Amino acid sequence: MSTRFVRLLLPLLLLPLQAVGQSTREAILSDPAKAGGLMYVYDYKAETPLSPAPKGYKPFYFSHFGRHGARYVLRMQYDTVAAVLGRGAKAGLLSDRGKQLFNDYQKYYSEVRYMEGELSGIGIEQEQTIAKRFYRRYPEIFKGPTRGTAFSTPSARVVLSMTSFIDGLQSFDRDLNIEARNGEAYSVFLRPNFSTLDRRRPVPTDKLEKSYIPYFMETVDTDGILGRIFTDPSAVVERCHIDVPVFIRHFAAIYSEHACIDNPSDIFSDLLTLEDRIAIARADGFRIFNFLAKFEGSGSLFPDFAAYSLKDIIEKADADIASGQMQIRLRFTHDSAVIPLLAFMNINGLGVSAKTPEEAFEIFPFYKIPMGASLQIVFFRKRSSQDILVKLMLNEEEAVLPFPAFKGPFYRWSDFKDYYGPMIQETIARLETLPPRSTLLDRYGLAAETPM
Repeated sequence: MSTRFVRLLLPLLLLPLQAVGQSTREAILSDPAKAGGLMYVYDYKAETPLSPAPKGYKPFYFSHFGRHGARYVLRMQYDTVAAVLGRGAKAGLLSDRGKQLFNDYQKYYSEVRYMEGELSGIGIEQEQTIAKRFYRRYPEIFKGPTRGTAFSTPSARVVLSMTSFIDGLQSFDRDLNIEARNGEAYSVFLRPNFSTLDRRRPVPTDKLEKSYIPYFMETVDTDGILGRIFTDPSAVVERCHIDVPVFIRHFAAIYSEHACIDNPSDIFSDLLTLEDRIAIARADGFRIFNFLAKFEGSGSLFPDFAAYSLKDIIEKADADIASGQMQIRLRFTHDSAVIPLLAFMNINGLGVSAKTPEEAFEIFPFYKIPMGASLQIVFFRKRSSQDILVKLMLNEEEAVLPFPAFKGPFYRWSDFKDYYGPMIQETIARLETLPPRSTLLDRYGLAAETPM
């Protein structure tokens, strides 16, 4: 048994049995598309059975916090792969398979390079389908005059996700009145890490941003991957100045893109094995977990800033319920805001702190935040009780919170606020004592890659 294998296996054996079911590896082996991580498109056409509400309770209010739907990868990802293949061709270092890829990719690149993270037709269908299913599941919310409000970041893919979701609801309820808004002004609750609040965040060290690189190089078969494309992996890295982790990460993202877009290409299909994809997902997941979730000792404040998002969810729900004038509140953003919120709330155990990349891969594999990911909060009440119950659904499946439930997946709204309220208050008070700074994510070295 190799030392590398023991190193990867041992932390998994030491993990608590967070799930008696599948490990992350087993989940990917059963559904290889999950190796795409954040590029994964879950089966949004399937309908998971839901638990019936406690006797007498009816749904009456809906709060939503979601990621945009399926999209094309980002321009710099397309450009990176094009540049590396071009340098390899110019240096005469392409293998026969690499030459074929170079020719095929040039055509593909010309078709997709200007799509730059745009929402695809699949993404539009996703949002409409999710909205229609919500209407069918909870028609009581839409009885009589129904009003709502929706907010999105200014990103085109997020705005189109919002309007597609609204279109899905209005296809069933023509009288539904939803006021939609988008803009940077709403980032303080849609993606607080990237808003003006960001100036309070301490500048992280280069060590944090680059900490995934040694792990990536140790656990990903970089020579094997490069060797399928180039005649001499070492020579191409040296002569063509390739940043190996960046190139392979972007290459893998484009490989996984086929599930997201309407006219996918299979030009990469034999260039990454499933074992390659698992290793890349684990190493790249460590990079992302380090910033967006709770990696022990990282010093990242991304999950803490999610307190502003949860504060808005609670305060707006209370105000809407008190007024009786608003039944639906929708929020559309990016994975870089959804992940910290789930970690802050510790929904489904996603807020557990990891000490190793292997633990992070088991706690929070990022196929759990697929394209079209959403946190739905449905509110229930009955005439004979003052209690309001809430049920949370992550990606349309009933979720578990870290405090006792009223019954099944249903929680008292009062318990929800009692649990999270002090966390929000303490976290925001601590954040607001941090000294301001003038620059944003460029200090992280991530500005070109986020929001994802």
